[in-house]
Amino acid sequence: MVVADNRAYDYSKRQYLDQFPLEQPQKQPQRLPEAKPKKKVRTGAHIFKIAFIFVLSVFVISRYAYVAELGFGYRNLKESYNQALRDQTDLNVKIMKTINLDTLEKTSIEKLGMQYPDMHTQIVYVKAAAVAPMKNNADSQYHDISDVNENKYIAYLSGMLTNLLKVLD
Repeated sequence: MVVADNRAYDYSKRQYLDQFPLEQPQKQPQRLPEAKPKKKVRTGAHIFKIAFIFVLSVFVISRYAYVAELGFGYRNLKESYNQALRDQTDLNVKIMKTINLDTLEKTSIEKLGMQYPDMHTQIVYVKAAAVAPMKNNADSQYHDISDVNENKYIAYLSGMLTNLLKVLD
């Protein structure tokens, strides 16, 4: 590293300049700001704005409360529906457990007074002729299996459309 040579600066002139004070730039007198005319405060407009914001916030809060109430009602209905399904399942299981052919026969004979039919006088056998398939389509009211299947699909589609419309409502 190279050391700077301090002999290159003349310090005697510095002492001469320090004897005289530096000149201060002259400051211009500060002007007082002009008084601005005061704006008229319209308190009615401010009160109206505050009242409008208050009414709007009350409306929003009431809507949120209504939505929350609907949510609670939905949950209660869903819970009661699930409870009804559980009760129905329990009752079906109970019915299936209690059905016994011997007890059914005993109850029907003793309590209801039912009896077995007489084999010769109370049983009537009916003989029905089978329907012959028609080869020509002269009878327009006759439906074959393809018509039944077609109607089944139409009913299925109309049911889906009805359910879709119910959801959209």
